[in-house]
Amino acid sequence: MDSQYSMRWLNVIANIGVLIGLLSVLFQMKQDQELLRVTLTNDYYTSYITADTSFAGESLPAIWEKSLLDPKNLSLREMRTMEAQTFAPINRWINLYRLSEAGIVNESFWKSQVNLDAGYYFGDSYGRAYWEVSKEDWEDSFLPKELRDHIDKTLLDRKLNETLAYYQKIQAAIK
Repeated sequence: MDSQYSMRWLNVIANIGVLIGLLSVLFQMKQDQELLRVTLTNDYYTSYITADTSFAGESLPAIWEKSLLDPKNLSLREMRTMEAQTFAPINRWINLYRLSEAGIVNESFWKSQVNLDAGYYFGDSYGRAYWEVSKEDWEDSFLPKELRDHIDKTLLDRKLNETLAYYQKIQAAIK
């Protein structure tokens, strides 16, 4: 009798162990699926950015400077080149956000990266205009609302032409 009782409990414990094992496998599969989605999305947009960067060519630094100093006089060609430059950080932020959703990085990490970079890429007149116009065209499935709102909040806290002022400070500091 004791033997049967022990066998029943051993059987119950074994079944619970199998159930826990199956649940952990399912959890791992879900994480792997999320990581694969993030990786494939990153690869897709990296190829987009690579094509845009080659499109920008060697003229990007001069066009970027013009976007800081004289943004109203950018040609359509120059604006398209700047679009290649300003889309890259958005892609990085989206990927970090997706990694956070998958539990791979902390939410604070993607937020800190937005806080660090948003003023640089969108802190001038052209970058701010690009952001305001473009963000309306992207669905929440592409640019999540939480990320969009955090970028907006970060930009509200930043002065316009912060990037230009940064480089002017460096020039003034050169002796």
